[in-house]
Amino acid sequence: MKLAFQYITWSISLKTLMSTGLFFTMMQTHAENLPPPADLYEQILDVQNQLNIKIIGLDRIKNEEKIATRGNLNQQIEQLLASFNHIVSRNNKGEIERIVIVNKKHKSETQTIILPTTHQGNHYIVSTQLTGDGSIWESMDMVIDTGADIVVLPASMISKLGMNNNNFSIQKMQTANGRADAKIGVLHTLKLGGETINDVQVAFIADKLLGNHKLLGMSALNRYQINIDDQSQSITLIKK
Repeated sequence: MKLAFQYITWSISLKTLMSTGLFFTMMQTHAENLPPPADLYEQILDVQNQLNIKIIGLDRIKNEEKIATRGNLNQQIEQLLASFNHIVSRNNKGEIERIVIVNKKHKSETQTIILPTTHQGNHYIVSTQLTGDGSIWESMDMVIDTGADIVVLPASMISKLGMNNNNFSIQKMQTANGRADAKIGVLHTLKLGGETINDVQVAFIADKLLGNHKLLGMSALNRYQINIDDQSQSITLIKK
């Protein structure tokens, strides 16, 4: 009788927790307390568990570094498997049922990246993703500026990119509003049209001197031959 009473009490408590949303909060907290994935293999295992699907070919992912991802699970899967030839099988509702990882893509000797652009006056604007420390990412539109030796960003971006504790050097730089002090550092990664560029030199200048401008300078672009097509409003980068 005592055992029956305990079972009824637990059932009522569980029902109450679920109806008030507390049960979900407890489960969510438990998930948040799990250690983060250490590498790409563990990231994809997490996706497999979250979607409750079968991923075949996990043995083909070896010694691959963890990848920063954004967006919903479908978008994250594409980002995680961007370097691998893979097949995604879906049901008639469009839900993923199975993923087969075939092999790792081989980079061609000559890589061409076509960047869609928008115009701002005489300037071309492209979309990028940046991280200063490898963990905090920011998406932003940047002005293509082949006249700038390095990438130039407003000083307010330092904390947003996780670079508060970086040891910056101070240099004088010429701006449209005169010479100014700039904090010089190195971005961990810059992503541009699907291309990943590591260790990009960057200068941070007071916001009032740059306004909303963010300049994609030659510390990122000097790795490519740049072709600008005014008619199609696109920029083609050919890897050197």
